Amino acid sequence: MKKISDWSARELAHQVVFPRLNITDYILNEEYRNKTIKLIENGIGGFCVFGGNIENNIRIINELQIHSEIPLLFAGDFENGLPMRLTEGTDFPHNMALGKINTDYTSQTAQMIAIEAKAIGVHWNLAPVVDVNNNPNNPVINIRSFGENPVSVSAHSQAFIQATQNERILACAKHFPGHGNTATNSHLSLPILDISYNELLQTELLPFISAINAGVKSIMLGHLSLPKIDVTKLPASLSKVIVRDILRDYLKFDGIVISDALEMSAITDNFSQTQVVHLSLQAGVNVLLMPENPESFIEELTEVAENNKDYLKHLIDSVELIIKSKRWCGLLPQYQKLDLPNDLFVRHPYKALKFADLAIKIEDNEGMIPLKDEPTVSVFALLQTNKDFDKATKFVKMLGDAVDFNMDFAFLNEEILQENIDEYKRLTEDSDIVIFPIFVRARTYGNKVALPSVFKYVMDELADGKKVISILFGSPYYADEINSNVKILTYSDSYASMAAVVARLANRDLSWIDK
Repeated sequence: MKKISDWSARELAHQVVFPRLNITDYILNEEYRNKTIKLIENGIGGFCVFGGNIENNIRIINELQIHSEIPLLFAGDFENGLPMRLTEGTDFPHNMALGKINTDYTSQTAQMIAIEAKAIGVHWNLAPVVDVNNNPNNPVINIRSFGENPVSVSAHSQAFIQATQNERILACAKHFPGHGNTATNSHLSLPILDISYNELLQTELLPFISAINAGVKSIMLGHLSLPKIDVTKLPASLSKVIVRDILRDYLKFDGIVISDALEMSAITDNFSQTQVVHLSLQAGVNVLLMPENPESFIEELTEVAENNKDYLKHLIDSVELIIKSKRWCGLLPQYQKLDLPNDLFVRHPYKALKFADLAIKIEDNEGMIPLKDEPTVSVFALLQTNKDFDKATKFVKMLGDAVDFNMDFAFLNEEILQENIDEYKRLTEDSDIVIFPIFVRARTYGNKVALPSVFKYVMDELADGKKVISILFGSPYYADEINSNVKILTYSDSYASMAAVVARLANRDLSWIDK
């Protein structure tokens, strides 16, 4: 490989852009596949992977590495495991659940996620989320955070980072300088965090300082504006004040600075591609993640670097960091072909189940848990989106398989009509207990997290004097808003968390997991 200082602007520009790679589209769409291979032949630095199963990812990553002169660095958003982006892998409890237990379990979780990521050829986990969730109404962070206490968040963040990087997988602290106190989803619009630098330093920055002290290899910038800190009101991801002045000069971070996805509405609705290119270079961003149109973005990046020595020097420095990271991961000097794992993950789901169980909080003053005396039970799963149907179905099936008593169930969303409520009341009038699994939490492309008022009404109507068990699979912040004899808080809607609740309800002993 020639000296990086001798690379052309075009070669440099390709290496710092990491487009989205949709595995299913690559398999099914020839035009998409050809465009992807063309990017690789031109020297793209890597990709962020989405979709497909373990076998798909291994096969395609092997295939794409063959086309690349310099091994590709694949990244993935595996905050709580591969299933956050893939259809397979171990679905670990979310950060907020881990934040309720010992940091040792966070370390073990991060290590297992890193092992699974490495097995499919992903050497950069865009995790952990180190944002302090100090706004209960935050529509995008929520259970992705380790919690509301910056000291606890810092400890768990350090544990996650160190365990990840012990496996030679790059960790990534996000979303700098802190996305937890926003009330707007940056996937949809630009959030504004109207606090001073001193306020930022007291809370939001603490976990990032801990992450830097732990040797984190990369930090992701958030798409949020801090007008009291940068009077230009630019989002942190494009702000020279935030990146160069604070992150580089004041906090002394010397690793990779990566943007959040540049296809997000906080960027695309407010800035042209030309503005993003110039502002990113001026700010000092090293890796430009998922621009809307990678090909034209790279062309424009090349053109401006060819005509600006400072921009060109920044691209050289950025590629130096990227190549250094590829060596650190073991991708250089030569990529090693992947094989399908055999029993590599066999113990991981059991560990995930144990950690999920440890995180559960049960408010039960009437001794109803575990369920006894073979009651007649009605289960009404409350769904925030249609995507929750699969999770709710798995939970109901697990519960039905685990217990012997009679159980009726239904799946309800915000569109339920009064006539449907009346019919459900009639059909379940003989039930002893009503269980409400509630699947409501922050969503990537949602802008609210509060429990819909119609759900509160439905719960009161269907309870109708019966004993009620509410299971909060997701945000814990509305627990005080609901009427229920028993409240079960899981801090996660992962498969492990659902299975742990079933074990509690059905009185299943999980102590065997450590044996």
